[in-house]
Amino acid sequence: MIFQTLDDKSECVGIYTNKELVFSLDCFPENLSKTWDYSPYLRGIKDIEYASLYLEGKELSECLPEYLKDDWEAALTKLRSFERCLALSKVDTMENCFYDLVPERFLLDFCEVKNRITDHVLLQVERPRRYEFYKHVSMLLGDIYSQKITLDHRQIAAYLGTAKLNNQAQALLACRPYVNYNQFGTKTGRLTNKRGFFPVLTLSKEFRKAVLPTNDYFLELDFNGAEARTVLGLLGQEQPEEDIHAYHVSHVFNNSLPRPSAKTAFFAWLYGSKTAVDENITEVLANRYPRQEILDKYWDGTTVRTPFGKLISTTSERHAFNYLIQSTTAELTLKQALKVEHLLRKYSTGSRIAFLIHDSIVLDMKKQDEDLVKSAVALMRSTNFGSYKINIKKGRTLAG
Repeated sequence: MIFQTLDDKSECVGIYTNKELVFSLDCFPENLSKTWDYSPYLRGIKDIEYASLYLEGKELSECLPEYLKDDWEAALTKLRSFERCLALSKVDTMENCFYDLVPERFLLDFCEVKNRITDHVLLQVERPRRYEFYKHVSMLLGDIYSQKITLDHRQIAAYLGTAKLNNQAQALLACRPYVNYNQFGTKTGRLTNKRGFFPVLTLSKEFRKAVLPTNDYFLELDFNGAEARTVLGLLGQEQPEEDIHAYHVSHVFNNSLPRPSAKTAFFAWLYGSKTAVDENITEVLANRYPRQEILDKYWDGTTVRTPFGKLISTTSERHAFNYLIQSTTAELTLKQALKVEHLLRKYSTGSRIAFLIHDSIVLDMKKQDEDLVKSAVALMRSTNFGSYKINIKKGRTLAG
């Protein structure tokens, strides 16, 4: 049965189906099967198909037939009108259920149009090969979005008036205290933050101490040298147990460089910089990591196909290599996050994933769940490319 959710907040349970509005999980029909997008209160309902994922980030307008465009534009016009009125009235839509703020007649009409669009997309757009991965990631990101961030506003306000951080401080005080990720925001699959929400991915380190856990402490699990280890993995080489840049010092540069220089040299080679370090040094890395061997396996001259099946169009050899490494690393982090999330959902007393920050997973932990930390680290370490070293940081703020 096709249906639409009326809000994407976990506490605002409500759907439209069979021309009716239903506001209790106990009253949901048992055969719900198709909708546009995920909301946290749908997690326990199996076999729901989410039409928005069929677009893989493309604009809905690209897929709409002519007979639906006028109805959808009319529905959107009414929606935007209500949103403007709520904004002018200073009504916080994150603190209220949307269906309590607009007329019932509008909800019925809007959801009926969305039902028709959902049905069209599921019938006419080919189901993505990677749909199941998209689905699980969207559920994880949707659950993170439903969690309000606890902020120390005084810590943020302390930077008002400073030359470097004034603008970001103002933006943080004005934004909605939720992390709203865009799953399809980049070509490589790396997450981005949606505007107007808490920008955890671009947060200056000075503001990390203003982010507080809801439970007892944050635990950050960070891949050590993620992109370097991805290169090793794509070449089928064994992962070193030590810090990856210390490994380069001893095994690639024969202790001729300090660690900071070895790190700089690696990234200069990885991203094709010709001026960052001496060419002889990058040549050593090029011999150690045969770039062409990787490209021959994952790039056909026009399209990169990552080990996880993601296709990225590019005709540039340099871009192809960078896209491959970045995309594989980003999706590997998401895969590990899904494993850790399953562990916490099944066995914890309320610990959860708070943020995904590039190559790290930040857990909001309860003390009574500390027995799960060892398992969480083991799951994070165990990757498609061998056992990665994990850097672990614990603290009462996001700064540690």
